[in-house]
Amino acid sequence: MATPLPVAGWYPDPEFPGHDRFWDGANWTEQRRTSVAAPAVGTAPVAAASGGAGDAGLYIPGEPAMVQPPAPAYAPVPIQRNNLALVGFILSASGVVLPFVLNSFAGGIISIIGLRQSKRLPGNGILSTGRGLSIAGILIGFIWSGLTLLFVVGFVVFYWWIFATTQNFQYPDSPVG
Repeated sequence: MATPLPVAGWYPDPEFPGHDRFWDGANWTEQRRTSVAAPAVGTAPVAAASGGAGDAGLYIPGEPAMVQPPAPAYAPVPIQRNNLALVGFILSASGVVLPFVLNSFAGGIISIIGLRQSKRLPGNGILSTGRGLSIAGILIGFIWSGLTLLFVVGFVVFYWWIFATTQNFQYPDSPVG
């Protein structure tokens, strides 16, 4: 059986000592305030008197007081990393250092997958979704693989042209000279 959540109210903020944070009954809100004076040592904090005729939130002597429940658990949101964006960027960049077409091209493809995954990740902070790394990996990967491929094709064509002109190949029916 699940334990019920504490009632809505102000609780000590675990992130900022000396401050309170508002619990809406299901989630922490962004509302914060400076802590109210702490109760005397050995006494429990007191909420509104139950069923009394006085103002809400005031303790009325002689009436039973409700003790405030403990603060809800405060678990930070786990950060999800986009590892495909990082791997794609590294592969794309490695194609620049070692001019292999496959490294850059594979890095570009993996970066596309990382970009699609970044749309599903919540933004938890700086560089948490990997969107920028993915875009950089796509640009570097495809541009560099295209330039490397053009260079290789140009080198092969130039080599064949040099090879063909240095060979004194005699075509049939050409004058001997």
